[in-house]
Amino acid sequence: MLNQAKTIIRPTGSFCRILCLALAILFVPAAGTAPSLAQPAGTAASGMTELRKPTNWDAALGAVARQLRDPRMDDEGFTRLRAELDRLRVAASQERDQFKQAATAAQTQLDALGPAPAAGQPRESAAVAESRRQLSARLQALQDGVKQSELALARIIAMQDDVGAEARRQFTRQLIYRGVSPISPAFWRDGIADIAAAAEQVMAAPQEWWEATGERRSGTTTLMQMAVVALLAIVLVFPMQRWLHRHYGTRSDIESPSPARRTVAAFTELMNRTAMPLAVLWAAYGVVAGNGWASGLAGALLHALMLALSMALLAHGLVYAILAPRNPAWAVIQLHQLQRDSLLWRVAVFAVGIVLVAVLVAPSRTPDFGSAGRDLVIAAVALFLAIANLAFADPRLWRQLGDDLRPLRLLTGVIFTLNLVALAAILLGYYSFAAFLSYALLGSALALAAYSVVRTAIRDGLNNLADSPESRFRVLRKTLGLTGPMSTTTQLFLGLLVDIILFFLLLIALALAWGMSGATLVAYALELFYGVTIGPVTISLGNILGAIVVLVIGIGVTRLLSGGLNSRLEQQSGIDPGVRNSMVTGLTYAGYLLAGVASIGAVGLDLSNLAIIAGALSVGIGFGLQNIVNNFVSGLILLIERPVKVGDWVVVGDREGYVRRINVRSTEIETFPRASVIIPNSDLISSPVMNWTHRNRLGRIDINIGLAYGTDVDKARDVLLDCLKRHRDILAIPEPMVVFRDFGDSALMFALRGFIADVERRMSIESDLRFAIYKACSANGIEIPYAQSDVHLADIDRLEKMVLALAGNKKPAAD
Repeated sequence: MLNQAKTIIRPTGSFCRILCLALAILFVPAAGTAPSLAQPAGTAASGMTELRKPTNWDAALGAVARQLRDPRMDDEGFTRLRAELDRLRVAASQERDQFKQAATAAQTQLDALGPAPAAGQPRESAAVAESRRQLSARLQALQDGVKQSELALARIIAMQDDVGAEARRQFTRQLIYRGVSPISPAFWRDGIADIAAAAEQVMAAPQEWWEATGERRSGTTTLMQMAVVALLAIVLVFPMQRWLHRHYGTRSDIESPSPARRTVAAFTELMNRTAMPLAVLWAAYGVVAGNGWASGLAGALLHALMLALSMALLAHGLVYAILAPRNPAWAVIQLHQLQRDSLLWRVAVFAVGIVLVAVLVAPSRTPDFGSAGRDLVIAAVALFLAIANLAFADPRLWRQLGDDLRPLRLLTGVIFTLNLVALAAILLGYYSFAAFLSYALLGSALALAAYSVVRTAIRDGLNNLADSPESRFRVLRKTLGLTGPMSTTTQLFLGLLVDIILFFLLLIALALAWGMSGATLVAYALELFYGVTIGPVTISLGNILGAIVVLVIGIGVTRLLSGGLNSRLEQQSGIDPGVRNSMVTGLTYAGYLLAGVASIGAVGLDLSNLAIIAGALSVGIGFGLQNIVNNFVSGLILLIERPVKVGDWVVVGDREGYVRRINVRSTEIETFPRASVIIPNSDLISSPVMNWTHRNRLGRIDINIGLAYGTDVDKARDVLLDCLKRHRDILAIPEPMVVFRDFGDSALMFALRGFIADVERRMSIESDLRFAIYKACSANGIEIPYAQSDVHLADIDRLEKMVLALAGNKKPAAD
């Protein structure tokens, strides 16, 4: 029963620790990987230094086993045991790895000596024989150390299971414990008597605290440090609050903010009203505790009061952040004014009540607090939590929610019903069960509501990031290299990644709310982090996370370097766009390759084994993926030899246009009608490609024209040549010319040839010249004939007579 009270009396502290424990899952393992049992430098290399002795695991594990058998073990004791076993497990893992590393080095040196001479062979020197003996003895000792460390690990894991099983059994006993019903007068008489007796100790605690002579710093030093905290709050916190509200808070001039913008404003409000004040309060508490002024019963009471104030500030900040009573349009959850005012009033009552509950619980922290008093305190806490849940889950508050928040309405209905069960449990005397259920429901409601709101806001933010290049996300879009709308695949991938992360955090919060301790979560995380062995394979979350971090950092650095190189080359005059693209693309491919190799190494995979696997798969790749490999190699050739570059005007078969992008597998060509044609890179290497702008942009125009027979050809040549020379885009060198090409069937064929500086303007220049030629020929009486043909008929005279006869209605005379 004593252990039960300690578990239930302080339920509010876990709310403040949920986020810290979630972060600890990520950072505590990383901090725990520092080798505390490292050997001196050169131990593994030399192989002949003094062996370190294995740790005496029997003594350490024996102390844990004795504590586990103690019948007075409570939740705090189990937490300490879990922490101690986690520390021992890390130490045993590190010692095993060190012994394995040293054994591998010793085996390598022993292999270098080779096998001992067989019988009948020449004997080796005494020095070599002595080295072989020492190395063999050292190898055996190291292998024994590995076995002892693995045995210790097995014992630690088994003991962790025992601690978890015992904690679960004790937790079950606490839940099913039934005390005296509050209907009984003895419940109130004995409980109030215990509280009154303990209240005298509580009232005397401040004086005892002041007169204590323990190790603590002087009051002057503590006051000076408190003044520094207050000064920092004035100089840093208050200006930061105003800056955040001005840039990211609610704004009365915006009547319809987006969900993402409302959520950003809600987080800003939560930071200003809760996070920053809590930071100042806990900094002041840290000064008091760090200087030794928070010890004994007074320190425990002060800590409980800090937790209560934290919960009050959290409730106050959450309701103002979500409902935005001063700017209702910015509310994350839209409610009518009546429901909004009612919810604000209930949160205010809850904030005051949680502080009063902390004061009520204070007597229970005395060492000899009676069981009847503990039952009364637990019942009071359970009743307060149940009433708070009923107040917040009142269906009248949430009936106006839209269909998109229908799950929230259903959730409030479930919580309301289950809290009626908690009230019934209190009347029956199951105080621990009632407190546990009420606390779990309150934590679950907060976790699910936060998950729903944050997920909706992040989804809206991803839509803005995908569709609006001119939005508030333009800096992030530029960093990610997004110049247009984000692809659907990318949106789905980012949305899935966000859902996985939020769901993982939701599971952590629900686990904490329903009784799982933070130490247990950390233990599970440590087990995943350091690896789960399945047969010969060890799956380590730490290695996987490390590989992901290395890959992300490598890709990020690569994108930064390639973006910086691209910007630098754009500022340099005279750099061909194709050259710039080839350099940037080559740097990007090289960076991605290095990032991939580094991430594979971070996972712990042996690259030599990958080489063997790659060799074994080469035959399958050669047959099944030969087209992909061919296109990939062709893409590398295109980047190195650069027969075509980004921006070139090319003709590939019957397709003509500009090269827009050279990818790993294919090249994108944009045709003149603005259609994109994707051509495999191998086609650009194996088939003829006409590149108008390969070496330079200099080009020649050719205009063919036919003049009527009888035209003065000298005059025609001068007129046509003058048209060429008059055009401003026709270069003087090489000199333009007019060529008399041939005698056509119905015209004299001429060709006008001139060079231009930019071949991409060929069509427009040819069009201008045709206009000029037509006008010049018309002005100078030079005829441009239409296509005509001469038909020669036999017996034309006879045909003439027949036509005349028919015209005069006479029968033609016979020949």
